[in-house]
Amino acid sequence: MAKPWHEMTPAERMADRIAKNREIDQRVSEKISSNVSAPRQKAAKNVLDKFQEIKKTQGVDAAAEFVRKKKA
Repeated sequence: MAKPWHEMTPAERMADRIAKNREIDQRVSEKISSNVSAPRQKAAKNVLDKFQEIKKTQGVDAAAEFVRKKKA
């Protein structure tokens, strides 16, 4: 906005803040989409998927044991 912050009405301040937040969100989403997925993230997702699968089929105790083995 062209007005300084102290001269804006509360409605103008709110509109200005919303516009700035939208710009920030857009820049962040552009950076996220431009980054290539790192192999570590993919590996972590695979481990999480495996954990969820074990939890569904064998129960929470087996899934917890899976995590303990992965840590060691």
